[in-house]
Amino acid sequence: MLPLVLLLVAGDTSAYWQQQVAYEITASLDEPSGVLTGHVRISYVNRSPDTLRDFYVHQYLNAFRPGSRWAAADSAEQRERFQHLKDPDYAFERITSATVMGQALRPDYPYAPDSTIAHWTLPRSLVPGDSLAVDIDWLARLSTLPRRQGRRGRRFDFAQWYPKVVVYDRYGWEDHPLYPGGEFYGEFATYDVTLDLPEDQVIGATGVPVEGDPGWENAKADRGLVIDYQRDWYRRSGNQPRTALDRPLPPSTARCGVVGAGRKCVRFRAEQVHHFAFSLNPAYVYEQGRYGDAVVRVLYQPGDRATWGQGIAVRNTVVALAWLDSLFGKYQWPQLTNVHRIEGGGTEFPMMIMNGSASLGLIVHETGHQYVMGQLANNEWREGWLDEGFSDFQEGWLLETHGGPPAYDGLEPDVLLLDLERWSEPVSTVSERFRDFLIYQEMVYAKAQLFYEQLRYVVGDETMRRILRAYFSRWKLKHVDEDAFRRVAEEVSKQDLKWLFGEWLHATPLIDYRLRRVERHRLADGRWRTVVTVERKGDGRMPVEIGERDTIYARATGEPATERVEFTTAKKPGRLMLDPRGRAHDYDMLNNREKRPFVGRAAVDWRLDDPTRETAKRDKLVSAWLPVAWSNDLGGVTLGLRNRTNYLGRYERGMLLASVATGSGAAGRLGFYGRWSNPIRHLMPRTQSSVAAWDVEGRAGVALSVDRALRQHLGFGPDPHVGFDALWMATTDLAYVDRRLWDDAGTVEAGPWASIEMRPGATLVRARLGARGGVVYSNPGPGIVSSSRYDIEGFGRFTGAASMRTPFLLGTTLGVRVFGGAYAGASDPVRQRRIPVAGADPYETFTDPFLRSRGALFLRPDFFYHAPGNANLRGFRSDLGGRWALSANIELTRPVWRRDQGILREVALEAFTDRALVDTLAVPSNTLGQRFTLLFDAGVGLVTRHQIRDLDWTMRFELPLIVNRYNEAADVRVGRGQLAFRWLLSLSPSF
Repeated sequence: MLPLVLLLVAGDTSAYWQQQVAYEITASLDEPSGVLTGHVRISYVNRSPDTLRDFYVHQYLNAFRPGSRWAAADSAEQRERFQHLKDPDYAFERITSATVMGQALRPDYPYAPDSTIAHWTLPRSLVPGDSLAVDIDWLARLSTLPRRQGRRGRRFDFAQWYPKVVVYDRYGWEDHPLYPGGEFYGEFATYDVTLDLPEDQVIGATGVPVEGDPGWENAKADRGLVIDYQRDWYRRSGNQPRTALDRPLPPSTARCGVVGAGRKCVRFRAEQVHHFAFSLNPAYVYEQGRYGDAVVRVLYQPGDRATWGQGIAVRNTVVALAWLDSLFGKYQWPQLTNVHRIEGGGTEFPMMIMNGSASLGLIVHETGHQYVMGQLANNEWREGWLDEGFSDFQEGWLLETHGGPPAYDGLEPDVLLLDLERWSEPVSTVSERFRDFLIYQEMVYAKAQLFYEQLRYVVGDETMRRILRAYFSRWKLKHVDEDAFRRVAEEVSKQDLKWLFGEWLHATPLIDYRLRRVERHRLADGRWRTVVTVERKGDGRMPVEIGERDTIYARATGEPATERVEFTTAKKPGRLMLDPRGRAHDYDMLNNREKRPFVGRAAVDWRLDDPTRETAKRDKLVSAWLPVAWSNDLGGVTLGLRNRTNYLGRYERGMLLASVATGSGAAGRLGFYGRWSNPIRHLMPRTQSSVAAWDVEGRAGVALSVDRALRQHLGFGPDPHVGFDALWMATTDLAYVDRRLWDDAGTVEAGPWASIEMRPGATLVRARLGARGGVVYSNPGPGIVSSSRYDIEGFGRFTGAASMRTPFLLGTTLGVRVFGGAYAGASDPVRQRRIPVAGADPYETFTDPFLRSRGALFLRPDFFYHAPGNANLRGFRSDLGGRWALSANIELTRPVWRRDQGILREVALEAFTDRALVDTLAVPSNTLGQRFTLLFDAGVGLVTRHQIRDLDWTMRFELPLIVNRYNEAADVRVGRGQLAFRWLLSLSPSF
C-alpha cells in the first residue's frame, strides 16, 4: 500500500522550482586574531519564472555585534549579549570587494544599521534561465560569546560565516535580517570549500573531505580504527541526483597548493545542501560509526570520554538516524558529523549537528533537523514550526516507543495554561512578530509539537507514518511550506484537514465539551444501544472520544454545537466520559463525565495533603486533606482539618479549615474558614478572583478580592497588577482576641490597589499603593440609655511602600524600603485599623493561627516574633500603632554559605537599621507639643533560606541591639537602655 501512496504523490511538484547555486570558497584562518580571510565565487542560475534585477546575500555574523537587529531585540527584552561587546569580542563579516556580472560594485545595506543583508542592483536583468557569477572577498570573525557560532581559545564553531545567497522563492527575495527568534533559510547548492588552517587543527564539517588531512587519524580514540573518508563519494555519479552545477568531480581536481610552515590545506565538497558549517579544535577526539550508506562521525573533548566517548555519542546518533529513516525515508547525504560545541544546547546544519551534550534526546532532536529543516528545507523564520515543533514531535514519539511516557501528557497542560491565560499567539506568526522570544519558543516548539500530536490523534498512528513518508518522498531536497505538508496529509489521510491547520496554526481557540446526557436502551438481542449527547461549549473543535476507563466506544466529530452519538455494545456501558485519554485539549474536563446522583459530574482525586508539594491533575479536581493543630489561651489546643482543592494547579482553588477548640473556657468551640478562587467555568485570563468567609476564634467576616495582572511579557519587563478588595470583619467574642491589637469593633471597607515588580538586571524593585474607604462600627462600652451601643463612622486608610534589593560592595546585597501610611477619620482609629509601627496589622495576620488570638505561639509575651509590614520597625512592640507613619528600612546582607540541595540552601549575615516618624497616638513624644515621634532601631542578624521540595521559606534571627525608645521595645526588660541584647525571630523576609 505504501509504495502505491508514494507513487501517487511523487509527481505533485511539477510546478515547483528552486534556484541553482554553487559556491567555490577558499579561506584562511588566522588563529591569534580569530579572523578568517576568504574569497567566494557564487554561480547562480535563475530557474524562476521571473526576471531578476537585484541580488542579495546574508552576512549573518553581523548579527552578533552591536547595532544589529538581534542586539536591539536583546536590549528590548533585557538580555545582555552582543549589544555591549567590544572589539575583539564581537563578530563581524566584512565584504572588502565584490564583482557582480564582471563589474566591481559595492553593496548597500537596506536594513542599516543592521548589516546582515547586503544588496546589489544587477548591471543587467537576469531573465529566466540566465546565469550570473559573483566574486566576493571578505573578512569574518566569530564572537567570543557563543550563539549559533563562537570561538574560545583555539576552538572555533564556524556557522553562517560566508556571504550566503538569499533565497528567491514564490514570495520573492527572502531578504530578512537575523533576529533571536527564527533561524535560517538557504538555497540548495553545491559547496566546494578549501580551508587553510594550522596543521594540528581537527575539523568536522558539512560534506566530505576530498583533499587534505582533516586531522582525524591522529585524533581517533581507537588507534585500530580505519577511517572512511568517503573521498570518492562525489566521484561516483550514482550517489546523488545531479544538476549541471552538481556534476561529479573529475578524477583529478586538486586545488590545495603550497601552504606555509605549520599550516595545512583541507578541501570539502557537499552537494544539495543549503549551508556549509565547520568546527575546529586541536584537542578533538574522533570516533566513527555507520548507518546504512551514511558514515557517522563524532568529535568530542578529551574530558568527555565518560559522556561522549566509548561509542556513546556514535550509538545515539545511529539510533536517531535509524528512527528517522523509519519515519521519513532514506537519509540522502553521505555522512553526519556530531561535534561537542562551545555553547550548550544544540544547533543543526546540513550533515552536521553541534551539541552541548551527548544525551539521546538532544541528539535525536538535532538529528531530526537533518530531515525537517535539512532535506525538507522550510523557511525557519517564516514557518519555524515546520522544523522545531516537528523535530520535538519526532523526538517525543521515539522516547514513547522506547518505553517513555507519551510526550503529550507532559506537554499539553503547559500549553493549555498559556492558552487559558491568553499568552498564546498563532503558531504561524512570523518569528520576530511574536510578543517576545519566550512566546516564540513556546509556540514554535511546544505548541507546534502539540499540533503534530493532534494531527497524529486525528488521523491515527499508521496514517501519520504514511503521511511522513509520503511528505519526504515528494519534497526531499526541496523547499517546503505549510501548504506542501497539508496537501500531503490530506491526500494520504483522505480527510479535509484545513480546519485543523487553521485552528492550531492560525488561531488560538479554546476547546471545551460537556457530556450533556446519556441514554441506554437494551435491544431485543441483549445488546445495548447507547446515545450520548455532546455539547460544544468552546470556540475550538476537535474529534472527541467517548468511553470509560481504557475502553473507547465511539468518537464524536466535535463540530456541531450539539451532537448525538450512538453506539452498540454487548454489555451495558459503565459511567461514560468524554475524552478519557485526554487528547482533545479540552480545557474543562470537570464537565466531561456522566452525571450521577449525589456526586454530579465530579471526578475528585482524594488524597492526604503534602504541605511541601501541591498535586494537580489534568482531568480531576484534587482534594487534599491534612489534620492540623495549634493553641491559644482561650481555646487551648485546637484541632483542625484542612482541605485544599485545585484544578490544573490554578483553577477551582479552595481552602477550607474546620476547627474545634478543646479548652474548657471556650464558648464558641467550632471555627470555620473558607476561601474559593478562580472558577474554571468563568475564565478571566491573567486575573485572580476569590471570595472568603469565616467565623473563627471570636471574629467573623467576608472578603472579596480581584487581582488583574497587566504584564506584557512573561519572561521580562515590569509585572504590574491592579486589584480591588472588599472586606467585612467584626469581633464576636473578645475573650479570644489580644486586646492590645483588637477593639470591640467591626469594619466594612473596600478599595483599589496597584502594585509593580521589576527586575532591571540583578536589582529587584517592588512597589504597592492601596486605598480603602468604609465604615467602622465600635462598641465603646455601656451608655446612658443603652447598655450596649455602637458608634458608626466613616474612615479612609491609605498605604504605600516601595523597596529595592541590589548587589552592593564586596559581595553584599543592599536592601532599601520606604513606607507611608495614614488613617483618615473623625475619631482615633480602632486598634485593628491603626497604622502599625512594627509590622503587619491584625487583618493581615488573621489567617495565621499562630498569630491570630491571644496566647497563640507567636503572640506569647515571651516569644518575640516579627511579621513584616507597614512601618516595619522590627525592634518595637507589635501593638504600637497610630494615625500615620513614615518609615525607611535599610539592610545589608552577605551570603557566607550556599548550596543547591538539601533543606538549608543559604546562610547570610545581616546588618539593619529602621527609622520612622509616627504620630503621638502610636508613641507619645518626649517633647511637649511635638506632633510626631522619631523612632529608630539597628542591629545584626542571621538570615537563612530553606527548601523542601516546592516549599521554600526564609528565616531571620535578628538582634535589634539599639532601640531609641527602649521602653517600647518588643523585648523590654527592666533596667535596659537603648543599647541592649534583644532578639526576634521571623519566618518571612523583612521586605
